[in-house]
Amino acid sequence: MNTYYLPDDILNGSTMGADEVVIRCYTSGQDSVKNRIVLTQNMINLLVSGTKTVVYPDATAVVNAGELVVLSAGNVLTSELLTGGQQFNSILFYFSNELFNKFLIKYDHLLQSVIPLSGKKSFLTFKQDNFIKQFIVSMQALMATESELPAAVRSIKLEELLLYLLHFDPERFRAIQILTKDREQLQIKKVVESHVGQLITVDELAFLCHMSTSTFKRRFSEIYHTTPQKWLLNRKLEMAAELLRSGGESPSGVYLKVGYQNHSSFSEAFRNHFGYTPSDYQQQQLNVAP
Repeated sequence: MNTYYLPDDILNGSTMGADEVVIRCYTSGQDSVKNRIVLTQNMINLLVSGTKTVVYPDATAVVNAGELVVLSAGNVLTSELLTGGQQFNSILFYFSNELFNKFLIKYDHLLQSVIPLSGKKSFLTFKQDNFIKQFIVSMQALMATESELPAAVRSIKLEELLLYLLHFDPERFRAIQILTKDREQLQIKKVVESHVGQLITVDELAFLCHMSTSTFKRRFSEIYHTTPQKWLLNRKLEMAAELLRSGGESPSGVYLKVGYQNHSSFSEAFRNHFGYTPSDYQQQQLNVAP
């Protein structure tokens, strides 16, 4: 029996970045039973017609037309059954834990007061209401006009879908955090990424994560593959470069917004990183802007 790796097998040899979203319209004209699937990314399946059964090691999900299911990465057995003489038809979104974590960090203010449903599952099912049905129609129209949607459009459509699920059923959505499998990792990312532009030390970040400094540095290295100091420096300078490219900020005003105490240390770090002073970098970027 063949084993299918998804979404890898539909990427034609290209690799999927951590921030990339893969969207596919899937249609089949025949029943299939217990396909071996390795989900290398999380998946949302918007089922348009047919019935899908997904078997995890600890549970089984039966999804009918008019429902959607959020599936965690892992090994599963899937069966697809046609109903009423129709083809099996669904829209699939594939996305990484890292991308989902970023969504949770971005909208943490909407989740703080929500109590998640008890129990842990590898999947969550939702009924398709009128909004979701219209969302499916919009996706079908988009994908009918282009063979491959731009990466930015794919990301926005996933965010739109996730944000609506959060609004539609916040308690159930809150439980989707089990898909990340590592709450400690999410906590570190949330603390670190929300303090990039602030004056804060590694010891203080460790404290906010309820860890010793040594434990924090070790876990940080496992997640980001570098030291906290190097990562924070790079992120501050990338943020500064983005502000300078916008043209609405002067170099003398940017350094405070990215957590530097004085302009000279900021200018030196910026020049070492980009090879230009902040002023020269801004002028160069503005000159090449269309």
